[in-house]
Amino acid sequence: MKLAGKDLKRLSLPIGACLVLAVVGIGSYFPADNYLKDTKKLRESILAQRSNVRGTLARATEEEREIRANLQQYRALEARGIIGGEKRLDWVDSITAIKSERRLFNIGYTIEPQKPLDYPGFSAAGGAGFMASRLKLEMALLHEEDLLHFIDDLARRGKSHVSVRNCNVQRAASDTGTTTLAPRLRAVCNIDLITVRDNSPR
Repeated sequence: MKLAGKDLKRLSLPIGACLVLAVVGIGSYFPADNYLKDTKKLRESILAQRSNVRGTLARATEEEREIRANLQQYRALEARGIIGGEKRLDWVDSITAIKSERRLFNIGYTIEPQKPLDYPGFSAAGGAGFMASRLKLEMALLHEEDLLHFIDDLARRGKSHVSVRNCNVQRAASDTGTTTLAPRLRAVCNIDLITVRDNSPR
């Protein structure tokens, strides 16, 4: 099919319009492609920032949970009297009460002056100072459970954390194997009564 001159004149305007649109389309492609790439980069950056914010929020939530738990433990220790200075009168009262309640035989003891806790490998942190008062204990026992009950009661009554350093239990010299109710054993123990001192600056 051949086009006449008249037909070409009629088609010149649509052909020109098509060429213009093609040029405009090609010219618009590259800016649009760049815009799409920039948009993808912006989206990735926003997602990364959101992930970082979520991570920070999760860490902050975990730290808050740990602080609340530590604060609860601190208040529990404070309520027991473990936080603060020596509780010598309380310790003496506790020993006297345990001896009476358990109907124990003779108990001799001395409480040494408070010193920093010196356990191997132990180091205090966070402004807390761990102090120990050495309780040197001598007990006449009917049986080993007397000693175990005494230590358990002393720990349960609070005012300090009880840590047994050593105990030596031997048969009492007066034990003749008779059935009379008399001390059969003698215990010598070193027990640390540990309290916590707040050394953080105020």
